[in-house]
Amino acid sequence: MNTEIKFLSLSPQLLRTAFLLIFCLFFGHSLLAQGNLVINPKRIVFDGKKKIEKLVLSNTGKDSAVYNISFLEYKMTEQGALESIQVEEPGLRFASPYVRLYPRIVKLGPNESQILKVQLYNTDTISDGEYRSHLYFRAEEEKSALGSVNKAKESLVSVKIEAVFGISIACLIRKGEDITALSISDISYSKSKDQENSLAFKLNRTGNMSAYGDFVITYITPNGKLYEVGTVKGIGLYLPGTTRNMSIKLNAPNNVNFVGGSFKVVFTENESKRILAEAGLNL
Repeated sequence: MNTEIKFLSLSPQLLRTAFLLIFCLFFGHSLLAQGNLVINPKRIVFDGKKKIEKLVLSNTGKDSAVYNISFLEYKMTEQGALESIQVEEPGLRFASPYVRLYPRIVKLGPNESQILKVQLYNTDTISDGEYRSHLYFRAEEEKSALGSVNKAKESLVSVKIEAVFGISIACLIRKGEDITALSISDISYSKSKDQENSLAFKLNRTGNMSAYGDFVITYITPNGKLYEVGTVKGIGLYLPGTTRNMSIKLNAPNNVNFVGGSFKVVFTENESKRILAEAGLNL
């Protein structure tokens, strides 16, 4: 979430109030939202079957909203964070030079939806491999008509705080044979002082394509009963990264202690649910 703050005619008397509002804006957990934009699907993959994909943008809010759509380039760290970059790196090529968007600016009324077309072009001569960029949807302030906003008196103090929300989704182009292989390693179980259970492990990748899928953790008791104790959906491991460190909080069933038995970690493809990697830990 990007935040723009504008001050108009600040007076010393209300300056403390202004800074309190700013503090709440930056540090108040209830305000860290993604706005009212819903995007479906959550990512785009061109793998040679189609030249055009469609996204459905929906405004679930009560007010009209304007969204500006552009490209951003990111590199993923081993912790799963996305860092902005400007130039391609070995093993990381951008998809944005080969993708067109229609339209680039979308205005949605309350509970209104619109289709965004994403089209490939000029890809016949590109080399085999994967190309990735991220579509960025930025909420813009809707401009008021001239004369529709009353001018504040100079003697009055006003604080105008504008929150600008943004969501990004991955857009990938894949060409050629996929030789990617995944594995799970370094599994460890821990219990915090607050009695929170968690499982840490590494997702490892080799090959020429990124990975994307869902984790499911199952606990198997010493007498063979199975309990699903942890799930995380929509996890990516993007090129050129080869490892992503994971830590998943576990939900212990009633009357079940993680003593003895074993954990099973399964990583499945998001759409097909095909198993991409699995591993276990004996307690």
